[in-house]
Amino acid sequence: MTVTLSVTIDDDLSRDLATVVAGGNRSAVVAAAIREYIDRRSIAAAAAWHASLTGEDAAALAEFDATW
Repeated sequence: MTVTLSVTIDDDLSRDLATVVAGGNRSAVVAAAIREYIDRRSIAAAAAWHASLTGEDAAALAEFDATW
């Protein structure tokens, strides 16, 4: 599925984007940035969940992690 997204950026960001893209595909650069942001949020959420584990759950995670 493709979604259309309209984003207004300030002048500084516009110049930075133009420099990075250098005549290339702006949409691809913005999409990559959004994916990276989502990945970071997912990793942060997983880390917070892991940190919240206690007792047997924490021990099971520690045992699982030790195999890696």
